[in-house]
Amino acid sequence: MGTMKKAKLLRARYLLPSAGAPAIEDGALLIVGGRIAAVGSYSTLQDSAAEVIDYGDAVILPPLVNAHCHLELTDFPQWTTACGETTLPTSFVGWIRRLIRVRRSIGADPVPASVSTGIRQLLAAGTGAVGDILTTPGALAPLLASPLYGRIFFETIGLDEERFIPALAAALASARSLTYPLSGGLSPHSTYTVSARHLEKAISTGLPLAIHCAESPEESLFLREGRGPIAAELYAAAGWPLPEPAPGLSPVAWLAAQGALSAQTLLVHGVQVNAEDAVRIAGSGAIVVLCPRSNARLGVGTAPIGLYKKAGVSLALGTDSRASNDSLSLWEEIAFARSVYPELSPEELLAIATCGGARALGLEQEMGVLTVGSGAHLQVLTAANLPPVAGLAGWLCGAEHQVVALWLGGIERLR
Repeated sequence: MGTMKKAKLLRARYLLPSAGAPAIEDGALLIVGGRIAAVGSYSTLQDSAAEVIDYGDAVILPPLVNAHCHLELTDFPQWTTACGETTLPTSFVGWIRRLIRVRRSIGADPVPASVSTGIRQLLAAGTGAVGDILTTPGALAPLLASPLYGRIFFETIGLDEERFIPALAAALASARSLTYPLSGGLSPHSTYTVSARHLEKAISTGLPLAIHCAESPEESLFLREGRGPIAAELYAAAGWPLPEPAPGLSPVAWLAAQGALSAQTLLVHGVQVNAEDAVRIAGSGAIVVLCPRSNARLGVGTAPIGLYKKAGVSLALGTDSRASNDSLSLWEEIAFARSVYPELSPEELLAIATCGGARALGLEQEMGVLTVGSGAHLQVLTAANLPPVAGLAGWLCGAEHQVVALWLGGIERLR
């Protein structure tokens, strides 16, 4: 009886247990001790002794998982104004160099507050877990204090062994200090900002990796031929020596040659990918995190979804940062993705943004599906007019709804 007094029975017009499952009309979900104890129609569960929370004309479904984000940069739009960097770059490398200038000008002090703002925005948009890239150790505290689940990837950059070895050691210590519901990983930044030796050291830790890969034509040109804007502008500004000879490989093939492709690896963006690359990714078990709005903002192209589907590549979805996106809402990301990825059905998009993201962050046993025994993690959406049940998936991908509740660990987090 004591346990049942703490139980809660959530009810709504629709309950969607997972992206590919039929919605339950007049659905209900029983929460006991932070776990899901029952899922079904309200008529079959209403006799329990639980407190009933009736959301009425609403949808209960799993929370979203933002598999790639830079919460440190949430306040980037304000920082650009403060720094006088309001002119938008006209190239990918120009965007990177502006980002570096702004970060150096702002310093580390405002970063924790920026992370806190980003956390609030994620929660308000129905996001329950995040794959965040962190460069500022002091910015970890807001994440530790938040109800978010996920994995924090500590970023390292550099070609000089005297610098990246200590940086990797510090990142490794931070990653290993994390405990559930957050886990740690490393983010050797990209194929053009770390050396083969740097990547080898990161791989040897055995931690999950997140790597920006095949994002832009400039990256592909640099890896294949050792020239272009990355060589002429970015390497020149950093004082880095150019690789001699150039690898002569695609970004994906270069990572494969270093042994960096595995089920422990997230490849972020994956835009400049051919059929051979896609097969290579699928065979390794690596997961590609799509960031379509960021790709569009930076003009780098569109990820080859057809190739990924044909090869059987696992996919997740992320917003990237406010430096290249208008919001951290994964619902808005889904709506945009629907317009640029016609190969993906609404059901597939929802699966990528829930189960796909959970798998990418090692949370597949905890989040992504509303089923008996899993964590009591869910969101509740409402709108002026809900669609008939047959049109629910398409409606969800339209971003014309409001998140009215987010439950994580059996606790409502938006109150």
